[in-house]
Amino acid sequence: MSRPPRWGLVAAYAAICIIWGSTYLAIKVGLESFDPFFYAGVRYVFAAAITFGVAKTQGVPFPGPLPRWWPAIGVGVLFVALANGMVFWGETRLDSGYTALLLTTSPLWTAALSPLVPGERSPSLLGWFGIGAGLLGTAILVEPWHAGTIDLAAALVVELSVVAWALGSLWVRRIRQSYHPMALSVVQMAAGAPLLLVVSAFTGRAVVGPVTPRAAASLAYLVVFGSVVAFAAYFYLLKHWDATRVSTSTYVNPAVAVFLGALLLGEPVTASMVAGTAVVLVGVTLVLREQQVAGRT
Repeated sequence: MSRPPRWGLVAAYAAICIIWGSTYLAIKVGLESFDPFFYAGVRYVFAAAITFGVAKTQGVPFPGPLPRWWPAIGVGVLFVALANGMVFWGETRLDSGYTALLLTTSPLWTAALSPLVPGERSPSLLGWFGIGAGLLGTAILVEPWHAGTIDLAAALVVELSVVAWALGSLWVRRIRQSYHPMALSVVQMAAGAPLLLVVSAFTGRAVVGPVTPRAAASLAYLVVFGSVVAFAAYFYLLKHWDATRVSTSTYVNPAVAVFLGALLLGEPVTASMVAGTAVVLVGVTLVLREQQVAGRT
């Protein structure tokens, strides 16, 4: 396999940082109209259909009988049904910024679980220092101590979603060579979406309020960018970087959410936001540097 261009890796990393950083706001806006599980399920139904159409036009193969795809289906259950479903539900009770803060622990869970997976390794001391700096910076940025009373049950559910996501990332590393990245994206979204819709059916509702134009626009954004574009970039990165390195993007997501809120909604930008963003970027740099050094040894 030829070495990918550096600009392509940088562009893919920037895409998941910026796009997924903006999805917290989009989810929160959409939840004013939609049930969380219906919202998440419909998002991935449309995203799977669009990605499948694109894949077919590009000649992406979907070979073999159904049993060949069971590992990819398992990834879909972890990524879409469990991880994303829990995040959508959590945002009905938690601030979007606080939810983003909880998700920054993804690199910690990925690193902690990595020694259990053949072919993965634990971060060095420099890597752990970078992870700690990233978490500290995110805490300064989001200021959870100003978020009001926290629903601990919802916070626990969101944190469990991080565990599911970390497991899915490590699982993808084991099976990625068996599937085309776009085919893997289609199957995992198609596998997770029906489960979310089944949960929504049991709740007995799909819409919780009037479907506002901005809620509909948020759904469209999540389908096209938050799912199709971002997942393509994510799986592309996992093909060339280890899971811990890719998951450092979760450090940048809260910063993106804050600055987009200031730009589009007129939310204030405080000194703690600026300081937090600086510390987050230091943490990301340290972790990426540790991965580069490890890759040359």
